[in-house]
Amino acid sequence: MKKNIRILVIVGLVVLFATGLSYFDSFLYQDPIVKVEQVDTTNKKTSTDEYKNTDTEITQKVTGNLLNTKNKGKKITFKNTYYKSQLIDNKYRVGQQVILSKSGRSYTAKNIKRDTPLVFTFGLVIFLLYCMKFDRKKLFISVLINAVIYFGYLQIIIGTHNSVLLPLTVITSLLISATALLVILGPSYSMLMAYSSTVISTAAAILLSTFILGMTGYSGMHLELNDFELQPYLSVFLSQVLFGVLGVILDETMDISSSLIEMKKEVSEVTDKTLFKSGINIGRELIGPLINILLFIVIAQNLNIVLLYLSNGNSISYTLNMTLSLGIGQLLISAIGIVLTVPITSFIASKVITRRLK
Repeated sequence: MKKNIRILVIVGLVVLFATGLSYFDSFLYQDPIVKVEQVDTTNKKTSTDEYKNTDTEITQKVTGNLLNTKNKGKKITFKNTYYKSQLIDNKYRVGQQVILSKSGRSYTAKNIKRDTPLVFTFGLVIFLLYCMKFDRKKLFISVLINAVIYFGYLQIIIGTHNSVLLPLTVITSLLISATALLVILGPSYSMLMAYSSTVISTAAAILLSTFILGMTGYSGMHLELNDFELQPYLSVFLSQVLFGVLGVILDETMDISSSLIEMKKEVSEVTDKTLFKSGINIGRELIGPLINILLFIVIAQNLNIVLLYLSNGNSISYTLNMTLSLGIGQLLISAIGIVLTVPITSFIASKVITRRLK
């Protein structure tokens, strides 16, 4: 007990030290950074559009001291214009550190320096993980390896200009899921069982959904409305769906498989038919919560766009059609995958467990 408390204290101190260090790391930046000392509002202008939406444009005079570059300590002043809604701009406050760009003798604000809250949040996650009693090494290793795989994935996409986006996404998904299961479960039949169930369920969901969408000519699916108009539209959409459904199916597969393994250990004479039925019953309990979680994610991701469309006088039907068609499409494909995972995982797990765990 004392050892665990000692470890938590050490981790907490490291997190606080790293957070404090990030606050004073302006010397690591090439762009000028200023600490805001004084903010004065010089102008306010309220505008109203044809739909009676109002917003206020505010101009600030910001004064502060430079924290880096050869002009460190020099007091500078710059103007900042933002809207009260702060949709694409920022309001600056005293005490904030702001990253600047310099043009001649004048400075322009680029963004707020946010590394300190990011470091603290990341450190808080690590601290909370240390509070939980499980194998943290496996988690950190799997996350690190998958981060490297994802970084390589992005580099290849950049180099090929999206020409191999979908095949590369498939390969990356296979590698990420295999890495996560291999590190967490180890090289075992349990890992192979969970991996095969995940791959088969994901492939079945994607292929079945693509077939159905193809038969309907992608009616109602506004692929061209993907964020930032990314092309090719269909490959980007399917890549998003693949990554999204893979994570949910991976979690569901591991839940069903681990539950059936524990059941076999407790009741050694249980048959594969009983295990299959138990897997189906377990899956029924998982389907509802998982689909609801995905629904909440879709709503949360698109709520700002929905409100923007509605505030500009669009009807509810038009707004939902233009903003949620892709999200609902991804949700339905994921739901198909979640449902298919239950019988597929239950069947594979029941056969493997009864033959290997005796």
